[in-house]
Amino acid sequence: MRPRKKTFFSIAFARNLTVSSRQNSKSNPKFPSSSPTPSPPGLNHLKRDHAKLLRSGEILDTIAAGKLISDIAFSGAANLGYARSLFAWIQSPLNTFMWNSLIRGYAHGDDPREAISLYRQMLANGYLPNNYTFPFILKACTRINDPRVGLGVHGTLIRHGFEDFDPFIQTSLVNFYASCGSIEVAQKLFDRSPQRDVTSWNALIKAYIGCCRFSDAIRVFRLMQDRSNARADEITMLGVVSACAHLGALDMGKWVHAYVDRSRMRLTRNLGTALINMYARCGEIESASFLFREMKDKDIRTWSVMIGGFALNGLANEALDLFSEMQSAGVKPDSVTLTGVLSACSHAGLVQEGMKLFDEMRDLFLVEPTIEHYGCVVDLLGRAGELEEALALIKRMSLKPDVMLWGALLVACRVHKNVEIGEMVAKEMLVLDSQNAGAHVFLSNVYAATGKWDLVEQVRSLMKEQKIRKPPGSSSIELDGVVHEFLSGDTSHPQSDQIYRMLNEIRRRAGLIGHRPATGGVPFDIDEEDKEVCITQHSEKLALAFGLLNTEEGTVIRIVKNLRICEDCHSVMQLVSEVFDRIVVVRDRNRFHHFKNGSCSCRNYW
Repeated sequence: MRPRKKTFFSIAFARNLTVSSRQNSKSNPKFPSSSPTPSPPGLNHLKRDHAKLLRSGEILDTIAAGKLISDIAFSGAANLGYARSLFAWIQSPLNTFMWNSLIRGYAHGDDPREAISLYRQMLANGYLPNNYTFPFILKACTRINDPRVGLGVHGTLIRHGFEDFDPFIQTSLVNFYASCGSIEVAQKLFDRSPQRDVTSWNALIKAYIGCCRFSDAIRVFRLMQDRSNARADEITMLGVVSACAHLGALDMGKWVHAYVDRSRMRLTRNLGTALINMYARCGEIESASFLFREMKDKDIRTWSVMIGGFALNGLANEALDLFSEMQSAGVKPDSVTLTGVLSACSHAGLVQEGMKLFDEMRDLFLVEPTIEHYGCVVDLLGRAGELEEALALIKRMSLKPDVMLWGALLVACRVHKNVEIGEMVAKEMLVLDSQNAGAHVFLSNVYAATGKWDLVEQVRSLMKEQKIRKPPGSSSIELDGVVHEFLSGDTSHPQSDQIYRMLNEIRRRAGLIGHRPATGGVPFDIDEEDKEVCITQHSEKLALAFGLLNTEEGTVIRIVKNLRICEDCHSVMQLVSEVFDRIVVVRDRNRFHHFKNGSCSCRNYW
C-alpha cells in the first residue's frame, strides 16, 4: 500500500499545483490546450467529504487529510478559515504538502501576509520548503510589495539549491523583483534561466510594462518570437497590446491583431476590449469602432472603453450616442463609464450636457460621484472659462480635493490667463504636495509673464534645492514597427542633421503664409530670437520633421506627446497639414488632435 499511497500523494500534489498556480498551462506543451482547468468543488461537497472521512476514520490518514485541506483551500478565499481549522485539528503528522496548500490559498487570497506568517511557522516547526513552496510565497511577497521579505525568501531558496532548479521559481523571482522596481535584476534572472516557457516571457513583459518601459516590453516580445519556441498566449497578447496602446504604436498593434487572427487565438472579451482600447489610444478610432461592432460578447468594460475612446479623440456626440445605445441595450453604466462621458463633454465644451449628467448620476445610475468625476466637471467648467464656478464646486464638494483636482483647475487658469485664481490654486497644490513640479512651474511662468524675474529666480532656486524637476517634453513616432523618441532640443538621433534642416524648411514655409512663433509661453528672460529657437525645437516638432523625412506622401504622421501640446506647436501642425498636404495625428497628455487641411479636430478648444 505504501507505493500506491505515495503515487496518490504525488498525483494530488500535482493536481493541487497545476490548478492553483499554473493558469498558463493551456499554452504549455505538457498540458494540452484541450484540457480545461477543473473548477474547485463547492463548500457543501467538501463538507460531505469531510464527514465521510470522519465516519470512516480516514481523516487520520495524512494523504486523505492533506488532499481535503488542499481542496478546501483551493475552493475560495472565504473558505481559508475552514481549511486552517482543519489543519490545526489534524492529529496525524503534518507534511509540506499541507503547508503548501494553505500558503498557496493565502498567497492568492485577501490576506497574503498570512501566507508569509505560515511560511515562517513552517520553518520554525522544522518543515523544509520544497520547489512548490517558493512560487507561492514569492507570490505573496509580490502582492505585499515588501522587498525585505522577498529578499529573505530568495536567500533561503539559494541556500536550499532551488534558484536554478525550477522554471516556476525563476518566473516567480522575475515577478517579485519587477514588482519592487528592480527590473535589471529581473532581466538578469530571466537571462540566467535555462528553461523559458511562455510564463517566463510573460513575466518579463509584464515587468517592463509595470515599470512603464513599454518599448522594452515590445522588444522582449520580439525576442520571444525570434529566439524561443514558446507560443504566445492571451496573457502575452494582453501585455503587448497594452504596451502598444501606451506608445501609440499603431503598426505594431495591427501586427499583434493580425497575429491573433493568424494563430486562430480566440478573441476573448478581455483581448477584444484591449484591442479596442489600443486602436482608440493610437487615434485609429474607425478601427476601434469597427472591432467594437464586430464583438458579440461585450461587457461594461467594453462599452466604457469605446465611449472613452470617442472622448479621447474629441468625438463627443459619438460618445453620447453610444452611451444612450448602451442603456437601451440594458447595460447599466458604472463609475468608469460616466467618467468617459463627462470627459467627452469636457473636450467638446458641452457644459450643459455634462452638468446635467453630473447632477443626475446619483439618482439615475446610483453612482456616487468620485474625485475623478469632480475632476472631469472642474475640467469641463475650466475649459469653458467658468473658473469661478469651478472653484466654487471644489469648495462645496464633500470629498477632500487632491492634487489632480486642483491641477485640472490650474491648467484652465493657464489657458485663460487667470493669474489670481491660478496663483491661489498653485499654492493649494504645494500645500498637498510640496514637490509638485507643475505648481512650481506655473508660478515661475506667471512671474515670468509679468516680468518678475526676481520671483522667477526664487522659484527656480527652490526647485533646484529640493531637486524638483519638470518632466522633460518627449514625443515618439513609430516607423516600420520601431518607436523613435525625441526630447526637446534633441540632437542624439542619427538623422539629427536632416531633421533640423527639415525644421528650418517647416519654419520657412510657415513664415511665408504669415505664421509668427507664439513665444509668450517661453518662461526665460532671453531675447525674442532665442525664444523662437527654443519653441522651434520642441519634441513634437522634431518628431514631425522626422515623420516628413521618412514617410511617403499621403502617409498619416502619428505622434505621441507626454505633455500638453503647446500653442505654437498646435499652430505649426495645422499649417503643416495644409502646406505639406499631410494628415497629422498628435496624442498629447489630454486628448487627440487630428490635423487635416489646415484645421484641427479640437476646433481650437483644448
